[in-house]
Amino acid sequence: MPEAGLDTAAHSLRAWLNTQHFADLTAPEVTRFFTHSTAQWADSLGYNAHQEVPLPTNRPDGRRQLLDLRLTHRSGKGRCLSIEIDRGTKLRSLDKLTQAAALGDLALWLRWSREPVRAPIPPTVCLIRAQILRRHVSNGPDRYSLPVDNCG
Repeated sequence: MPEAGLDTAAHSLRAWLNTQHFADLTAPEVTRFFTHSTAQWADSLGYNAHQEVPLPTNRPDGRRQLLDLRLTHRSGKGRCLSIEIDRGTKLRSLDKLTQAAALGDLALWLRWSREPVRAPIPPTVCLIRAQILRRHVSNGPDRYSLPVDNCG
C-alpha cells in the first residue's frame, strides 16, 4: 500500500476497524484502543507507527503541533500517513491534517463519535467515523462500546 492514495488508505483502515470491537471502556481507554489498533493495522501493512510526531510547521503562537500518529513505510517508499484520533470535532486536528496533506502526507481523521462534523472537510483529508455507543454510569465516567462493522 505504500503507493496507494488517500481513498485506498481510508478504505483499508475502515475495513480493519470494522473487524475490531470493545465494550465498556472509558474515554481515555477508547483513545488508547484506537491508537493501538491503528498501529497494528499499520504494522500489518509494513508501516512503522510513530506517536506524537511534531509537524514541521509551527502555530502562529510558536507552539509545536503534534500529530497523534504518523506512519512511515519500512521500505522507505510511498507517502507518509498522518492520523488524528478524536472524540469531538477539534478544528485544531483538522488544521494539523490539512497542513500535513499540504506537506505531502495522506491525512486521515479517525473520529469516535456519533456527532456530525459541522466544519467543511477539505478533499485532502479523509474522515473515518467510528459509531460508538455510549452508556451513562451514575457513579463513574461514561462507558463506550464499539460493535463490529460500525466504522464508516
